[in-house]
Amino acid sequence: MRLGIDLGGMYEPPDYYLDRAQSVEAAGFDSLWFGDHFQPWFHDGGRAPFAWSWIPAALERTDAIPIGVFVTPPLYRYHPLVVANAAATLDNMYPGRFRLGVGTGERVNEHPFVDEWPSWAERGTRLTEAMEVIRAYWTADNFFGYDGDHFSFDPIYPYEQPTTEIPVYFAATGPKSAHLAAEHGDHLVTIASVPDVESHVVEPYRDAGGDGEVVFQTVGGFGDVERLVDRVASSFASTLRPENLGERDPRRLQTSGERISRAEIREAFLFASTANDVLAWLDEQAAKGADHAVITDVSFEQEVFYEVAAEEILPAL
Repeated sequence: MRLGIDLGGMYEPPDYYLDRAQSVEAAGFDSLWFGDHFQPWFHDGGRAPFAWSWIPAALERTDAIPIGVFVTPPLYRYHPLVVANAAATLDNMYPGRFRLGVGTGERVNEHPFVDEWPSWAERGTRLTEAMEVIRAYWTADNFFGYDGDHFSFDPIYPYEQPTTEIPVYFAATGPKSAHLAAEHGDHLVTIASVPDVESHVVEPYRDAGGDGEVVFQTVGGFGDVERLVDRVASSFASTLRPENLGERDPRRLQTSGERISRAEIREAFLFASTANDVLAWLDEQAAKGADHAVITDVSFEQEVFYEVAAEEILPAL
C-alpha cells in the first residue's frame, strides 16, 4: 500500500500549503496532490487557490515527490489543448514528477463557464474526447486536427510535448466511469466512501481491462476527533450527497453538510488520533482493492500528523 496526501487547498492561503508540501516530502509520503477548485465546497472561511499556479511552485520547493492535480476536468474551464500544453510544460521542467488527474467535474467549479449543467453522460463523452485530444497533443509527430461532437479545431502543431510519459489518473465513482477510466486513463481514482466501492468501481475497472494503480481518496484528519468532525461538518460533509455535484453555491453546500449526522460523517471519513487508527483504515482499503490511498488532510496540526506518519505509519506500510 502506498500513501499520499492531498492538501486540498480550501482552508488556508496558498503559501501555507507550500510549506506543508515540503513537510509531506520530508515525512516520506509517496505522493502529493492539490485540489483544482474554482470555488470551495463551503463558504465560511473557504479558499480556492488556482491549482495550476500552485503546483509548479510546489514542484520547485520539493525535490522528488510526485505531485498531481486532484482533479482537473478538461471540459469547460479548460480546453483540453490548454491542459495538454500545461502538463507537457511541467514535465519539461520537472521530468517524471507531474501527475494529471482528470474527471467529469462538479457544478460548483464549472457553472460560470457553461450555460446549463450537462448530464453525466454528456460530460463523460466530452471527457473521452478531451483525453483523445490531450494524448494526441502529447504524441503527435506533426500537425494534427480534431473533429468531434464537443471539440473541433483545425490542425495545430504540438510545440511542447512531454519528455516522459505523464500518468493520467482518471476519476470514477460508478461502473460506467470505471469503464472510461480503464479505456482512457492509466490509473483509477475513486472515493473510499462510495457504497460497495469494490464491486461498484474497482471490479468494473479491472473487468474492463484497467491494469493501473487503484487510488482511494478520503477526507481525513489526525488529532482531536470531535474537533475534526466539527470542521468537516461545516466543510467537506456535503460531498457525501451525490446530488451536490449539481449544486453551484458554496453557501448551500455548507448548509447541506451541516444537516448530515455526526455518525454518518464519522463512518464516511478517516478521523484518527493514533497511528494504529490510520493503519487499520489502510488495511480496510487494501482489502477492498486499493493500491494507493490519498488523504485529503483536514488536520488542524498537520505537522504533527506528518511527524507521526514518518515515525510510525509509513515505516509499517
